[in-house]
Amino acid sequence: MTSTLGYAILTALARRSRSGYELATTMGHPLGCFWTARHSQIHPELQRLVAAELVTFEQVPGPGPQRKKIYSITRRGTKALREWVVEPPQARPERDELLLKSYAAWLADPAELVKLFQVQLEEHERRLAAYEDERSSFTNVPGRESRRFGDYATLWYGISYENHRIAWCHWMIDQLTRSRRPSPVPQLSLPQEPQLCLSQEPQLGKELCPSLEPRFSAPLEPQFSASLYPSCEATNPSES
Repeated sequence: MTSTLGYAILTALARRSRSGYELATTMGHPLGCFWTARHSQIHPELQRLVAAELVTFEQVPGPGPQRKKIYSITRRGTKALREWVVEPPQARPERDELLLKSYAAWLADPAELVKLFQVQLEEHERRLAAYEDERSSFTNVPGRESRRFGDYATLWYGISYENHRIAWCHWMIDQLTRSRRPSPVPQLSLPQEPQLCLSQEPQLGKELCPSLEPRFSAPLEPQFSASLYPSCEATNPSES
């Protein structure tokens, strides 16, 4: 039975043939946005895929005296991948360390927690900026039969996730810098179900996340945060 890592490798090889080193690099980006693996994991998995006749390889001259292997997906591998894509994903345990820390936040020094969430906020802002730069290479949403559609779909997930994470970090920092007086419980306002229109990329963006613009900028953040966390206001802690 093929593992999820095996299907991740097949997904990469379905786009083009690659060496083992190139596969490891692909697991860093763009697959690294949602699936990572070490080189020590990839090599034995490749051997299992070859044994199952889902992948084949040819040896070509390498940069040194040794020849390198270039792996390609087989017809059988493509068939297996097509069947796997529409299967329900396996349940996986959630392990979010930052969320766990927030669950125990009442035990910690608020000032130290603010520093922690400030670092996390800057990291998520950096990732968002990188995703937005990559999104600028798309003039519209690719057709669903295009390989680029998969690129855009995963990229859009990353943008949405980073925006949500940024809003949450802002909310946590705001709460931690307030006085001890309890804040109102936030009422999450979820966006309406988007009407997907592949030919209109800007419309897609605004329907999924109203505050998302082609470039993320600071003035947009309070509006996005408020939409998810209404109690997160730009309030001076001394005024609370």
